[in-house]
Amino acid sequence: MTKPNSFLRTLVIVAVVVLGLIAAPTAAFAAFTDTERATPQFSAASLAAPAAANVTMSCQFGIRATVTVNTFSTVANANYHEVKIFDRSGNLEFTGDLSKAAGKSYTSGYEVIGTWSYEIRGYYKVPGSNNAWTGKVLKGSLSC
Repeated sequence: MTKPNSFLRTLVIVAVVVLGLIAAPTAAFAAFTDTERATPQFSAASLAAPAAANVTMSCQFGIRATVTVNTFSTVANANYHEVKIFDRSGNLEFTGDLSKAAGKSYTSGYEVIGTWSYEIRGYYKVPGSNNAWTGKVLKGSLSC
């Protein structure tokens, strides 16, 4: 008499296991219907050229020049401004940091003076790195 009970018990166990295997994978699938969009935490900036500058050049006997940046327009988003002065042959004579008084004036050695040029531009120096974004240049010429 125990045989029909054990057969019935085995049949019930097999049915429960089969139903469990059929039902288990469907519980593992999930559907997500909500959508969220993250706002970027970065942006890009364009560095324009300075709008204007007042740069003067004075000469001593035509053989020595002093170039001074009196004023210049700062560039939006720039954290550093620089002047470069070129002699009449186009050779770089001086590079100055316009945030410092010493970077705003340059006196040449003894040489023949002609028409010199200057470039002023803004930079964004990335904090904590050696990288910098370079702005557009304001060019001008100087002569005595």
